[in-house]
Amino acid sequence: MFRQIVSSPFFLLTRLLVLPLVFFAVVEVQADELILKDGSRLLGTVVSKEDASLKFSTTFAGEITVSWDQVVELRTEEPMKLMLDDDTLYQAKTIRNSDDAMVVEDAIVEQDSPVPAPRTLAQEEVPLINPEPWRTGEGFKLTGHLNFAFERERGNTDEDEIDVDGDLLWRRRDDRFTMFGEWERDRKDNKKTKDQWNLDNAYNYFLTDKLFAGAYLGFKHDQFARLDLESRIGPLLGYQWFESTKINLSTQAGPIFINKDWENATTEQYLAAGWLINFDYYVIDDVMQFYHRNNGLWSLKETDNYTWDTWTGLRFPLILGLVASTEIKTEYDNAAIGDTDKLDTTYSLKLGYAW
Repeated sequence: MFRQIVSSPFFLLTRLLVLPLVFFAVVEVQADELILKDGSRLLGTVVSKEDASLKFSTTFAGEITVSWDQVVELRTEEPMKLMLDDDTLYQAKTIRNSDDAMVVEDAIVEQDSPVPAPRTLAQEEVPLINPEPWRTGEGFKLTGHLNFAFERERGNTDEDEIDVDGDLLWRRRDDRFTMFGEWERDRKDNKKTKDQWNLDNAYNYFLTDKLFAGAYLGFKHDQFARLDLESRIGPLLGYQWFESTKINLSTQAGPIFINKDWENATTEQYLAAGWLINFDYYVIDDVMQFYHRNNGLWSLKETDNYTWDTWTGLRFPLILGLVASTEIKTEYDNAAIGDTDKLDTTYSLKLGYAW
């Protein structure tokens, strides 16, 4: 009788229906759990916490961003990696959160003994959960942009404009290398009207989490300014005010030696005070980013001679790494002579790629 029941079509069908339910129930139990102040309970996977934002991956909505002050409790199947502000690394599976502190119930110092539980930590002590590998000294991070702007006009006036620019960031825990370059070439009625390029490079070594020292090397060519090559080199001291996915701000300055080779075979050399400012901020996460870059030189030989360039714009990430952006570039030269304007402003719409 029992064999007949087990082998019956009804029993087999029931088993086929029940087993998937059991499987999904097991999968659900094994998920990380996020509990919010409004009573919401989400199951998924903890991705990372950076400052005041938690990224949590769910099956129904993909990766979402939750404000950390809305989190009550976080439980994970695999230990989370907590990076403290003094670079100490903890592992833990349970965090209870409040407005001014978080309680870590099962903390273990990496490669060390367990911490007496529960451990209460101030919010500012734990800026990162599951940090990127480069922050813990494992490997490096490589990011950058490459942008193009092209304009072609035919009719009463034949005019072509080509602009290419890009930036690169190579970052390790203790140092980084940055590069920014641009190239512009314009033609009007089959005659070249602009041909110039610029390249800035900087190396920074972090003395503390925020303070860094390094060196700057730059080059510039401008055919219609009759500048064959301008070389710039010097030491820098800087400060990293913010560094995260959401917001970045660094300032650096130092003495810069400048060598200018002109078309008439003359050479000009002088020392200047130089500065670099880099800022970007996601106004809307993963949707719209504001950015501002400022470079300046103030001659120490002729103190009424100074120049600065700024790039200010908005980036809009699209798909597959493509990025659209709108930008205002301003170039100011206080020592401009003759009929040359001291201020030059360029408005651009660009399409590029980010990695």
